[in-house]
Amino acid sequence: MRILAVVLLAVVGVTLWFRGTNGRGPDRPTSSRGEKMSTDVSSDDLAAVARSRVFFGHQSVGMNLLDGISAVYASHGVAPPRIAKGRLPLGTSSAYIEHDYIGENEKPFLKLQDFDKVMRDGVAQQVDVAVMKFCYIDIRTDTDVEALFAKYRDTIAALERDFPKVTIVKMTVPVTTERHGLSMVKAWVTQSDRMGPAENAARERLNTLIRRQYAEDHLLDLAAVESTAPSGAVSTGNYQGQPYVSLYDGYASDSGHLNAEGSRLAAFAWIRAVAGAAR
Repeated sequence: MRILAVVLLAVVGVTLWFRGTNGRGPDRPTSSRGEKMSTDVSSDDLAAVARSRVFFGHQSVGMNLLDGISAVYASHGVAPPRIAKGRLPLGTSSAYIEHDYIGENEKPFLKLQDFDKVMRDGVAQQVDVAVMKFCYIDIRTDTDVEALFAKYRDTIAALERDFPKVTIVKMTVPVTTERHGLSMVKAWVTQSDRMGPAENAARERLNTLIRRQYAEDHLLDLAAVESTAPSGAVSTGNYQGQPYVSLYDGYASDSGHLNAEGSRLAAFAWIRAVAGAAR
């Protein structure tokens, strides 16, 4: 018990120090710009998405994004595009956002395989833009990040080669909040931390590869949106020398999902990215 008490005091002390730095760890990933998040979209962007046919393959956090999209259109007094879950009939010509769950959580290679299959089974013949999102839970400390990125890159390249009329929006992996105080101690004692610094560091390694490959090619940097506070400060940490970004507490409904404000800001980025791809 004495050892546990010492550990608890040490963790609380580190937590207080970390919060005193406004969420900035000792090192900051070069991918994080520290710029204030854009808090609106243009009427042209809203119109571009509303007249496009879009497929969005996702899980969980994707629903936060879709809720945010509807809220953004409502706040502008503009009718949102049709948002439909599941496969629309082949030949549907009117504008829409068709979305569906792909693969299974914790199986990122299966998600890539499923996205590729959905596109080749007819979706790619009838959409203008496609978006695929991994979940934070897909990337763990034991994930072979390099192999996953290679599969991601090759899958996207093959789809772009075979369906040149479809523009694919690339997206970084969402991140999770930092653990603080007793929650950090509990995770350490039970060894049940599946959403801690080590996992965010693994996500950062994958996101760095995605940013390098697609910086100028229709990239939606969701991790950057999630980690950047309204002030422009970036929530960061460092795990065994690996800097990473984490979900800003003010955007979180739990350790990995987005509240209304986080959903709204993520939706701004999604709308801008899809509008850019649709033009």
